[in-house]
Amino acid sequence: MSSQLLQGHVAEAAARRQTDSSMVSEKSTWGAVPEGFAKIVDGCGNRLVVRQDRADHIDFSICQNDFLHGGEPSPYHGRGALRSKELPNGEVVLIRPYRHGGCFRRVTGEHFFTWPPRPFRELAVTEELRLRGLRTAEVYAACVSRPLGPFYRGWLVTKRLRGAEDFWSVLQSGLIQQIGLETALHAVAESIRTMHRQGVYHADLNLKNILLRVEACGVTSYIIDYDKAKLFLGNLPAALAERNLARLWRSARKLDPAERFFTAAARDQLMSFYYGAQHA
Repeated sequence: MSSQLLQGHVAEAAARRQTDSSMVSEKSTWGAVPEGFAKIVDGCGNRLVVRQDRADHIDFSICQNDFLHGGEPSPYHGRGALRSKELPNGEVVLIRPYRHGGCFRRVTGEHFFTWPPRPFRELAVTEELRLRGLRTAEVYAACVSRPLGPFYRGWLVTKRLRGAEDFWSVLQSGLIQQIGLETALHAVAESIRTMHRQGVYHADLNLKNILLRVEACGVTSYIIDYDKAKLFLGNLPAALAERNLARLWRSARKLDPAERFFTAAARDQLMSFYYGAQHA
């Protein structure tokens, strides 16, 4: 092999490695960005994935951790208070900061180091499920800031479901008398079963991540917060579906240990609706 030809092969291999490395870096930085979303980077290294038709209304300033720049307190909670903000077009969005749970909460607080960033992954998963027909909140943007080295802080921006209340709030309010417990349980069971039929394992299924809203067609249930969700081909395996439901019961016992609002009878009825939908 001539020296010139050998040099050409070496240069081609080096270019291929550089391209592969760039692709890996791009994938680890952004993850899978859905169609219709734009990637934006500012001069400080902050990254934003935003729906293209909302890019004129959402920028990095919305993903701040103070109410001076980021909006007002909202009645909704995740691992902390969410903020709400009205966009120039009149829509109201909810801004959820990412926080660790469990033992990591005291160590790293709001700082994460898993790549691709969790907000970008949740945006991609939620958009995919929404396109499949699952009822969930519509995600408009995800944002990460880079305060130090490989660590980042993250936020998710979703459209507020006007008139929706989480299931735990519904059980404690007058709305449950208005719509009826059986109707509410049937709607919740149907939404969980539909999620499992789509092969989705919800990592934190609890009474606060299930929303109910009275609509023209009746009571509709939405499931939100797909952070760390796992997707499977076909139906969710039965063992994982059972584990998901067990997670829901643990959350109910934690919120309502005396079973004043979510009784054992209500749980059994929800399960009856769930398995009835399974065999429908």
